[in-house]
Amino acid sequence: MLIDKKRMEEFIAFPSSTVREAMGRIEKNKKGLLFVVDPEEKLIGSVSDGDIRRGILNGAQLDEPILALMNAHPFFISTHEQASVDLKFFEEKGFKMIPVCDQEGKVLHLLSPDPEKSFPPVENPVVLMVGGRGIRLEPLTQNIPKPLLKVGNKPILQTILERLHLFGFRNIFLCTNYLSDHIEEFCGDGSEFGLNIRYFKEEIKLGTIGAVKYLEDQLSLPFLVMNGDLLTSLNYKTVLDFHMEQQAELTIGSASYKTKVPYGVIQTEGHQVTSILEKPTYSFRISGGIYALSPKVLELIPKGTFYDITDLMESLLRKNHPVVAFPIEEYWLDIGQHQDYEKANLDYKNLFN
Repeated sequence: MLIDKKRMEEFIAFPSSTVREAMGRIEKNKKGLLFVVDPEEKLIGSVSDGDIRRGILNGAQLDEPILALMNAHPFFISTHEQASVDLKFFEEKGFKMIPVCDQEGKVLHLLSPDPEKSFPPVENPVVLMVGGRGIRLEPLTQNIPKPLLKVGNKPILQTILERLHLFGFRNIFLCTNYLSDHIEEFCGDGSEFGLNIRYFKEEIKLGTIGAVKYLEDQLSLPFLVMNGDLLTSLNYKTVLDFHMEQQAELTIGSASYKTKVPYGVIQTEGHQVTSILEKPTYSFRISGGIYALSPKVLELIPKGTFYDITDLMESLLRKNHPVVAFPIEEYWLDIGQHQDYEKANLDYKNLFN
């Protein structure tokens, strides 16, 4: 249970550490949080992945210091309290790590029920939508379903499955349609990837979420729905954690999208020109094809008809149900067109090799 000082730098940040640096360190330590210490190694706060995502949604920039996003009152224990901490204590409190401090507040070491760098198995299912025709990628997809196109040295779908396993997911549903036999032959029952894979084949087009209705009796826990053509370094488990923390019914993984206007943009008040912006760049948050859903939203999806995820979003918003955005700041690429496919192959070596 002990994480000693030799390894503590993996779980520590400083007030001057940037949001970007903290995100990278959290991704590597696989604990979902960092403790913030001052130059004298005194504990002054903690920052979790959820704290960072909420901060980004509220306008925090990646190059800003982490100080403004941290929890200034982190839980810690003294050395004499350490003996009373056991696995049950972690389970009851819901802690992943606990700092042990001396009388001056200096962090001596950290306690964790699972100090090794591994993700525990997750019962929550993942539904992968892999039935698309991939028309924009023709002729590459004339005889191969898009999820089986190779990026790097393996099919896109294999990379997704391997990374789902890495982050603890085990129960996977594949919703197929186009060339479904190719996908079933490649994935089998999932045992080759350490997964349990089951299938639902769309006999008619059901949209981007309609097929999930047919899995309703097997989705009793909050679950993820993902497109099967995404290349991302995101830890998928953080989306599920954020969803449950926010008590949302739908969580939308939102990627950052920037577009540059190749002209001077004129701003006016009536006929009067007030300013000119020369070739400005605008930034938007877009739906990133990764969603977390609570089982009860399935009752809103009609059975046997075409239904898109945007239809579900609109239905939930009309009913004032909680829909939240999860900011994806990690690498993310939707492989929809030939230039995206070429970029994915160029980026793959730096990301996953």
